[in-house]
Amino acid sequence: MKLADLYKRGLIVALACAALLISNLSAFATALPGDCDGNGSVTMIEVQGAINMFLGTKTATSCVDTDQSGAVTITELRNVVNAYLGLPVMIPALAVTGTVKDPISGLAVTGATVTAYADGAGTPAATATVQSTGSYSLSGLSAASTYQLVFSKTGYGDVNYYGVKPSQSAATALETVLMLTTDKASLTTSINGYVLNASNNTGAALTVRFRPGLGATTGTYLAKTADGYGYYYKDYFPAGCYTAEVVKLVDGVETSYGYFTVYSVPGVSTYNNSQNFTVDTGTPPSTTYRAVLSWGSAERDLDLHVTGPLNPDDTFTTIGSNNTPRFHVGTSTADPQTSYPYGSAITGTTLRNLPGATTEAYLDQDQANHGVDNGSETFTILTQQAGVYRFYVYNNSATGYLAESGAQLKLFRGTTLVKSYTVPNKSGNTWTVFELDGNTVTDKNIMSTVDPTQTYNLAKPVAGYPVDELSTFKQVQKNLPTR
Repeated sequence: MKLADLYKRGLIVALACAALLISNLSAFATALPGDCDGNGSVTMIEVQGAINMFLGTKTATSCVDTDQSGAVTITELRNVVNAYLGLPVMIPALAVTGTVKDPISGLAVTGATVTAYADGAGTPAATATVQSTGSYSLSGLSAASTYQLVFSKTGYGDVNYYGVKPSQSAATALETVLMLTTDKASLTTSINGYVLNASNNTGAALTVRFRPGLGATTGTYLAKTADGYGYYYKDYFPAGCYTAEVVKLVDGVETSYGYFTVYSVPGVSTYNNSQNFTVDTGTPPSTTYRAVLSWGSAERDLDLHVTGPLNPDDTFTTIGSNNTPRFHVGTSTADPQTSYPYGSAITGTTLRNLPGATTEAYLDQDQANHGVDNGSETFTILTQQAGVYRFYVYNNSATGYLAESGAQLKLFRGTTLVKSYTVPNKSGNTWTVFELDGNTVTDKNIMSTVDPTQTYNLAKPVAGYPVDELSTFKQVQKNLPTR
């Protein structure tokens, strides 16, 4: 090889390394770019191969050509060199969005700064400013990183938001951040709530830990013990926001059942009272999926809807041309498609459901009157069939806006939190949240408007069928068979 060629290749490596060292890349990828042999590390031989792909003297492969364009870009080459050096790599993500407001005045905290730090990094990865509408949008983050966001403004106490994981497939909408003025942040106030057992909708003796900040799953905490009625706390807390973790000893081993946000806002009882959560205090199989919908305003009635594949043994006919075998569970107990085995018997005036012996998927709890029965709606898939399950939230109240509800939808697999979503700050009465197919979760986060007379017609097209699933849920000619 000529000396000039050696010099050229050495210069490329040097320039790539230098660019990486001074760039603001963040996060470590789960699959290392350039690790073409899949052994978990990148060797100098693999770096040389990436350089040759960049120069066009070697065919580009997917382990380096991560965008599958057929050619290796300088960014892709940098990521390979970075992986070899043990430095961060960049996987571009879509924006992280949300809103910020003062809970006492109800106004947007205009001009507040949102600063993102990759976990373990002291240098900001990105910043954004809260607009007059209260919204912000962070861009330039990596899908391979987890971030801590710091919300700050002169005259207000800082708020930390931990565990923010941007996505490549959809914008990440975070729950509304409440910032208190410094004079309020030094106060304490009484807060309270219940934790209910989804399997029988009664209380349970549990321990609830409270950590300062949003998304705070580790670190110092305040602990409160729930009594047998599920009344988990009624105490004075320093003003601010907390992440509550529900834990219980099972056979001498401490088990975590999930996390939810709790607020302590001096003088605003609507935030402080009835901050409830639903868990399964038994030992759910690791294959069980549960979606928990919660929202923060007593005058709004939100409904959780789920569509999914039927058991192969179950068929039913619909009026219209589409006979797609799908179930739809919403809030109606009169429609056959919401009954056993894709729903269950309703008990009591609060529409709390109990599974039958062969129930496959059901709405554990339906908030018929959120002003009386504050907390969450929950949906459980006990036996998962092959196919796509779709999760929606519909604003069923006469007043208020879905975007202002503070709605959150959390997906658990067994006792592990898989995904957490917050309603986007966009117009619409229907929120298409995500899809579940096997263990694959696909983010949607789409807001749309559905005709109020067709609130059960929320399904989208299924491959192989010429007509939307919408007609599936207009009227059912016969009940699902008893199995």
